[in-house]
Formats: sequence, C-alpha cells, structure tokens
Amino acid sequence: MTSMTSSESSLEVRERAPHVRWRVGQVVKHKVHGYRGVIIGWDLTAKASKEFIERVHKDNNELVNSPNYAILIDARDRLIPQLGYVAQDNIESYGGRIMHNLLNNYMERYEETEQKYVPKPWLRRIYPDD
Repeated sequence: MTSMTSSESSLEVRERAPHVRWRVGQVVKHKVHGYRGVIIGWDLTAKASKEFIERVHKDNNELVNSPNYAILIDARDRLIPQLGYVAQDNIESYGGRIMHNLLNNYMERYEETEQKYVPKPWLRRIYPDD
C-alpha cells in the first residue's frame, strides 16, 4: 500500500484500453492478501513511486507494465483505513459492499443488481468509459 502521488491522483481524463479489465466502482478481492476493496481509479501502467514499485513488484516488469488500480481497502480487512495500488493480475471480482471512511468521497451509491458502486460525477468525468 502507498499514498497516491500526484500522477496517480491526476484529474486527466482516462481513455480505456481493451486490456484494462476492471472498472471504477467494481468491488474486487486481492488474490494473494485476501482483502476486499472498491476500485477508485486505474493507470495503464504502474505510476507509483520508484520505491513502491521496487518493493512491491520487485523485478516483475509484467506487473509494472500492466494496468494498476487504486483501491479503497475494506476497513473490516485492515485495522486502519488504507488505499491500495494493485496490479491487474492480482485482483479478482468480488460482490458486496465495502466499508471505508472515504467511500462517500468517491461513490454515490451501491447498485445491488450490478454488485458495484456508482462513481460520483467528478470521478465519472475522469473515467467516462467505466
């Protein structure tokens, strides 16, 4: 986990590429660490600090060069609220609501039928195809 840098929290509009698997608002689960969370953003390639990339991805350029996702981690899975930045291959779909003190800053509501959150208008402007 890491705090977002200016490049990751950029308000620049993102154009979806075919290989971006997950969407803003989807609830996912980390395949290795097991925590749940909701996607609040993505980058086509990892945009975290060099130190973070070296620590988390080590020498795995495949993870660095694949889409990476900013995730609000469910407070029930961590003692303190956290934000994750996770490579695409390390997450899988997971239905259900999450709990996080910043959730209402990013999401309007939860859609039961689609099992996903609806992003706030400002976030939809950044990720219009999600």
